[in-house]
Amino acid sequence: MSLPWVKLVLAISLDGRIGFSDKPGQHIGGKGDRDVLEQALAWSDATLMGAGTLRAHKNTCLIKNPKLIKQRSFNRKGAQPICIVVSKEANFIPQWPFFDQPIRRWLLTRKRIETLDICSALFENILEFDNNLTETLATLKKKGLSKIVLLGGPDLVESFLIEDKINELQITIIPKVLGGEKLWVNSNNLPNNLTKSNSWILKKTEYLEGNELMLQYIRNYA
Repeated sequence: MSLPWVKLVLAISLDGRIGFSDKPGQHIGGKGDRDVLEQALAWSDATLMGAGTLRAHKNTCLIKNPKLIKQRSFNRKGAQPICIVVSKEANFIPQWPFFDQPIRRWLLTRKRIETLDICSALFENILEFDNNLTETLATLKKKGLSKIVLLGGPDLVESFLIEDKINELQITIIPKVLGGEKLWVNSNNLPNNLTKSNSWILKKTEYLEGNELMLQYIRNYA
């Protein structure tokens, strides 16, 4: 492939919400969702997360399962995938737990901000968006990233859907009804080729602890 394989990993409620309206940054999933999330992280070379998601959580997900860390070491990978933050601005707080986590941090931005001392000090690598996602993903592939986990938030997910650059969906259904506005897709401008009955092919279902259900779908380009 000329582009990385992009896997969107999400936990959503029965009514399609990705978070509690009154509890910003609190995960809605339980242990079952955490286990399959770590499996996806172990598979990946890097994760992509929007700056809004980082600001809400102040950290990113880490692999804690020793077997998965050992597996990555066997495959000559670091203990954790690279975390790439997508942001238009440089308003990061060095005191966030994120900047103490044992990970490699990259920044992907639409404008050159690497001259700002705060970004140069906080991020190992600063990349600039190309003209579109195809070119941007091609750049990431040249950097050695072949497997990417997309963690959100909604704006970043929407941009990938609009350009049809998600190859796989890994969605954990959480048995809760949350209400509110935190839907995982808000756009009405998605391409029609994502809405066909054969647009996505079911790859796997797995019942998880806590009555959670994990679904994996592969994008069908035929």
